[in-house]
Amino acid sequence: MRHFAGLALIAVLALAPPAAAEPKPSVDPDLVKSDIALLQDEGKATAEFQRRLRDQVSFRDGVLVIVDRTGTTSGVTVMPATVMWGVDCSDSGIAVTFGAGSGDTDNGIVLQLTGASISDDKCIRLAPVVGATLLAITKGNPPGGNPPGGNPPGGNPPGDH
Repeated sequence: MRHFAGLALIAVLALAPPAAAEPKPSVDPDLVKSDIALLQDEGKATAEFQRRLRDQVSFRDGVLVIVDRTGTTSGVTVMPATVMWGVDCSDSGIAVTFGAGSGDTDNGIVLQLTGASISDDKCIRLAPVVGATLLAITKGNPPGGNPPGGNPPGGNPPGDH
């Protein structure tokens, strides 16, 4: 009987919506206007979206510390660095989703980097760079640097020449 009760509990937990599921935050219209202007210079836009991502996601001792500064209420979520993630880029802007689902299903944690509409042509160029930045974060690589305690890419450990 205990076995069936345990299975029933597992089934209920598996079917329940994730505790971290959050509604999409509303986007600040003033920020959207400034981001539309920012997107005229893709180099500056890319650097700004990478900065926003790094400002909200960090790696610490094998976990991601996610500080949502995009909504009306801020919050901190800690997840394993191996969590599934994705970058969504569309007419709704660029968003990064952590956990199950996508930005369309409101499952998991969604960080909206911009709410400005972005064409598919620009998405093809911007989203992979944002994704590569997030991948580096999940591996514990600091911006433009080496992993903590790691060697430079293709290089020798410090002092080993």
